[in-house]
Amino acid sequence: MTVSPVVRGGAAASRGRVATIIAVVVVLGLSVPPLVVLVVQGVAGMGAETVPPARLLMLLGNTLLLAALVVALSLPVGTATAWLTVRTTFAGRRVWATVITIPLVLPAYVVAVALSGMFGGDGLLTDILRPWGISRLPPAAGLWAATLCLTIVAVPIVHTLVTVALSRMDPALEETARLLGQSGPRLFFRVILPQLRGTLALAACVVALYVISDFGAVSMLRYETFTRAIYAQFRGRVEVGPAFALCLTLVLVSGVLIAGQVMLRGRHGAGAAHTRPAAVTPLRPLAAAIASTLLGVLVLFSTVLPVMTLTTWALRGWAAGARPGPVLEEAVNAFGLALLAGAVTTLLAFPIALAARRRSRFTRAMEGVPWITHSLPHLAVGLAILVLSIAGPAALYQSRTTLVLAYAALFLPLAIGPLSEALRGIDERLLDVSRSLGRSEMRTLVGVVLPLVRPAMLTGAALVFFATLHELPVTLLLRPTGSETLAVRLWGAMIEGQYTTASIAALLMVVISVPLLALHARSQVRVSVAS
Repeated sequence: MTVSPVVRGGAAASRGRVATIIAVVVVLGLSVPPLVVLVVQGVAGMGAETVPPARLLMLLGNTLLLAALVVALSLPVGTATAWLTVRTTFAGRRVWATVITIPLVLPAYVVAVALSGMFGGDGLLTDILRPWGISRLPPAAGLWAATLCLTIVAVPIVHTLVTVALSRMDPALEETARLLGQSGPRLFFRVILPQLRGTLALAACVVALYVISDFGAVSMLRYETFTRAIYAQFRGRVEVGPAFALCLTLVLVSGVLIAGQVMLRGRHGAGAAHTRPAAVTPLRPLAAAIASTLLGVLVLFSTVLPVMTLTTWALRGWAAGARPGPVLEEAVNAFGLALLAGAVTTLLAFPIALAARRRSRFTRAMEGVPWITHSLPHLAVGLAILVLSIAGPAALYQSRTTLVLAYAALFLPLAIGPLSEALRGIDERLLDVSRSLGRSEMRTLVGVVLPLVRPAMLTGAALVFFATLHELPVTLLLRPTGSETLAVRLWGAMIEGQYTTASIAALLMVVISVPLLALHARSQVRVSVAS
């Protein structure tokens, strides 16, 4: 039984219209209202005095320089780690695949504090290197420290996105290239890298937006960026219009980044779904040793030394009689909120990614709106949602529902990105076969589409979970009264100089997240093997 092009086109159009309608409702109800509040407040505050133009340009230049450096470093490193753990085989490969992603569970400001404890005259790293004649390392401050800190956090993001893309890549092109004599670096740069262009554009956009919206890490490492100026405008002022006016500049920068990312990915055509995994290259002993060494150095600086620093602080404080307070209750609360936010956000992202598969100008624009909300400083978005919740029904003010929807508004792109890539890779002929067997559109969606995109859904949900777990400004503003989380406790402890409590809260984040990361990595391997 065959499906005529007319019937096939009509079914696809009907499915696309339904998805587009739902996606429009989600975007208009979730992502647009904070933007409207920001624009209205920003326009109202444009006449107010903010910062001198020369300083404004300096801050903007610093922010863009930092974003460029972090993107330039994290893209090759994250791609290399994904390649080593997905396309090669050597001892401990699956363990490396998990531990590389551990920095995802560490907020950037925690990494910044750990770096401050590692460097300087009394730093942990200085103590380790002192027997080798290095008596003092420079303190972690300024551009290099901010670049190192945010690169540590950005590499796992790139690694996760590229891992999904490599797992879903059709191996036929690589096999054909090998038959034509291509191998090694030439195969990678001529065949594989062009297929990763859309994913790398997405990863660069995610990382750049993360950097320009970061506030905590750059503040602790004393590097002047745009967000610090915005915070200075918020702090101690009743009138928030000037700060919203500064936010409009970041909206413009974000719009340029999003437009560039959409243009790059727009020319990246949908690939056919593969029915078998790509070949895995066994590494020779010397190459395996080099790969393990490079991964070990990366994990040493991104995970081992920061965790050692936090553990040292926790043990010293505990030995001195300091107690952390109810951090276990706050850990349970943070876990529940992150789990709920991951599920809700992935559910809301699905119709947007499904509608974006049509690649029309309208769906591209609709896919880009959540990116704008995501790119803004969380403090500004949190204030906008706070204004909306005050204006709405009383039950929404400082409620769990408002907080979870605020997380969804912020982190929708983290779920849309992997889902969108996976949906574009589905061969339309598979859907035609399902329809030819008499299955309805809904049964085709449940029985064919969802199993194919399940790894991408889990990846998006995991990214949202970890982003929610260490989100701070929105949680501070919108959490229900008496409902504390680990991030809130950690930040408050740092402000008050309670490093024992802060380090225990940070370590609890790791304890919660590492098993989930391992389960997620294991499920991806199983799906890859099964496919």
